Amino acid sequence: MSNTEPHTTNDKDVREELPVFRSEEIRTQLMAIYDEALRRWPVPFETFFVPTRYGNTHVIACGDPASPPLLMLHLAAVGGFVWSSIIAPLSDKRRVYALDTIGDVGKSELTDPSRYPKTGREYTAWLDDVHERLNITRADVVAGSMGGWIAMNHAIYAPYRVRRLVLLGPMGLPAWRTTLAVLVPFAWYRVRPTEAKFDRIIFRSLGEGARVNREFRPWMKIMGQTKPLVGQPINIPARRLGMIKSRTLVILGGKDGLIGSATAAAKRARNIPGCEIEILPNAGHLMSVDEPEFVSARIVNLLEY
Repeated sequence: MSNTEPHTTNDKDVREELPVFRSEEIRTQLMAIYDEALRRWPVPFETFFVPTRYGNTHVIACGDPASPPLLMLHLAAVGGFVWSSIIAPLSDKRRVYALDTIGDVGKSELTDPSRYPKTGREYTAWLDDVHERLNITRADVVAGSMGGWIAMNHAIYAPYRVRRLVLLGPMGLPAWRTTLAVLVPFAWYRVRPTEAKFDRIIFRSLGEGARVNREFRPWMKIMGQTKPLVGQPINIPARRLGMIKSRTLVILGGKDGLIGSATAAAKRARNIPGCEIEILPNAGHLMSVDEPEFVSARIVNLLEY
């Protein structure tokens, strides 16, 4: 008779959460939405992973490989697919690399969930790895919200990497009080989640636009069950904003529920030397979806001239 004991499953193992997504079911649902968005991507593209010190970073690449490089850094809790509304005119002029931020709710894969970038300097180290793997010395950068905070830090810590910088509703510009007004509801929702709380978060994030709600509300409803492993996009002091040397364009939405007062954010943006500022009175936090024609034309103008 064999002395081998029957295999038993530890209840703790059954309940163990998947990093970031918390469960395979949630990950599958979100990746189905992501893949469907890629099927609607308006230009030819390829996807691949590049290894970094934190894990494999997912890249959506499009445009002529011989064109100058452009990195795109997305808003928190989405992925590179968020840029589909403006990708066509940008990839006509640049070789675009739309990254999925490591540790966020996308296709990038953390090697060790206990080790992920939390500070601006650490995100810069991650982007340095991406540059090396893509064989890029210097690139233009277009970034939104949390991606904007990462990009500003990148321009501060690695100015030789950033040619021109476009920031769409970037976190890091609002005053401390405004930033806390954004972060605290998210933290409170994590402690005691309710549908009503998250509906308020979605409204602040997406605004009232029909297109942005149609395209991103299904993702947001599921994303609320995840636990991204990312840093906190805290206020960047004026003296550090003054260290950004790249030619910079900041576009703000007059109805942005996360950035708050566009006028106040614009005032802080002026700490960036020579910063160009546009305020779109009717746009929300995802102005690239609310007003894609203006946003894409303005970006192309900055990159080309």
